[in-house]
Amino acid sequence: MAFVRLAGVYDPDRHSAKRFVQSAKTQFALAFPWKSDTALSAWRDWWEDKEIARGQTPSEAFLWSLVSAQVDELDSILQNAAALQKLNVRFNRAIDEALDAYCAQLRWQDTNTSAPPPLMTFAEMRDKFFPHFEKWIDFLIGQKGTSLPVTKHRIVASLIGAAYKKQIDIAGFTEQQWTNVVEFVRRPQDLAKKLGCEWPLSKGRWDGQRGYRAQMNAAHSIIAKINAGDAS
Repeated sequence: MAFVRLAGVYDPDRHSAKRFVQSAKTQFALAFPWKSDTALSAWRDWWEDKEIARGQTPSEAFLWSLVSAQVDELDSILQNAAALQKLNVRFNRAIDEALDAYCAQLRWQDTNTSAPPPLMTFAEMRDKFFPHFEKWIDFLIGQKGTSLPVTKHRIVASLIGAAYKKQIDIAGFTEQQWTNVVEFVRRPQDLAKKLGCEWPLSKGRWDGQRGYRAQMNAAHSIIAKINAGDAS
């Protein structure tokens, strides 16, 4: 879980952030994951001086991308009463409870390393998923969609996680594909309709036809269609 918080740090030179970065290194041997200066600069500019950046919202954005990459795996945990009891979490269909369950499962995996992990391992998160996340931030926020509002962070995160699950390499995206991605982030319902998909307007719930599970699954379909050139 410390890694999720660390990934959300957008200005490692701020006093509180600097203390946390050092604490993560000392206590957990965690290095600051951002390697690309341009990606970190884009991440910082996106969040800096924004009211929404107070608290842990940037870290939640990274967490959201992880959940989007593993929406089915998390749903299996949430539908398993024994698994929830083991994690000592409650789930009454709310999205915040779903995120709590995901985090609880990560903590459980950290201390039960001999059991097969139902969610992404720390090694995969650090060595594969975060570089993927960083590349997306560099391209989408830093180069292609510099005017995207930070209030769209959940849609951006959903796409990042979906692209990871679909093993989509954005390095080969055409300008038209990037235009479609940016257009989707700005007006998701319009682009979804153009692609023959639906973008559910979720209202705080995980499951159901209008839940965030359905919205994340829609992100999977939409990024696959953009990747295939269906929106050109």
